[in-house]
Amino acid sequence: MKSNLQPDDVGRRTAFIVGAGRSGTTLLYKLLCLHAEVAYISNYDVHAQWAFPGIMPRFVARRTDSKLNAWFDRGNAYWVTRPWIKKLFPMPVEGEPVYDLCGMSPLPPADFWPDAKTRKCLRSRFQRILNATRAQIMISKRTANNRRLRQLESIFPGARYVHLVRDGREVALSLSHVEWWPTHIVWWDGRSATQMEQAGEERLTVCARNWVEEMKALHAGLAQIERERVLEVRYEQLLADPVSQLAAISRFLGLSMTAEFRNAIESLQLTFRPAAWTARWSSGQLARVMQEQEPLLRELGYI
Repeated sequence: MKSNLQPDDVGRRTAFIVGAGRSGTTLLYKLLCLHAEVAYISNYDVHAQWAFPGIMPRFVARRTDSKLNAWFDRGNAYWVTRPWIKKLFPMPVEGEPVYDLCGMSPLPPADFWPDAKTRKCLRSRFQRILNATRAQIMISKRTANNRRLRQLESIFPGARYVHLVRDGREVALSLSHVEWWPTHIVWWDGRSATQMEQAGEERLTVCARNWVEEMKALHAGLAQIERERVLEVRYEQLLADPVSQLAAISRFLGLSMTAEFRNAIESLQLTFRPAAWTARWSSGQLARVMQEQEPLLRELGYI
């Protein structure tokens, strides 16, 4: 299929959602993908790479009710056990296999720089998804992108970035309880979380430090991008007033706040719940977390 976009257009029509793990980036990603004019990497693009990218999302672009039913479990963006029938429905995914296919490592060394082949491959993949879906903008969310901002800038000049920030204490609490954390390779250390614990590191301390390291990497990467192409959003404000927050994000991305999109957001009845860590941690646990996070929490206004 002949491309409808010029190579330079792809960057200006691409946006990345970034944020430390467990900051709500998956929720924001799925919320934005409810919009009929948003393209994304779907489960079909990952598991059936022989198929033309973006074709399946094109067929469901305006089926907002079906998206809500397939992507959200009673308002929750995470399925513990997703029914098999819902797995057949196109869904936004992080899409690391697409990045890997083009030569982008999830743990790039400090001196990694994408070569011409990698740049062409990833730009072409995004371009084909945009063309197939006939959407206004391509949105990608991948936690590893927190550490690839410099490389992404070279591939997608003019791209926009939505940085979702959440209270580090809530992030640490959430991270310490997810089932995949024990086998997860902690990128700034090189060991798995379990290996770090076996060496004497306390789990909650590592989780607290992980938020700080992720935020440092994000601040360093985003500092190299023009300020008008970066929008910071607070997770707490997103849940407290999702309609107005998503309206602001939509304007930033060049999207209209359609009645259909607004109704979909309102139907989820998102609400902000009080901080869970206040009831879950002992004074000793809180002290360990604050030892890691207090300076950054103060800088961000959470204290």
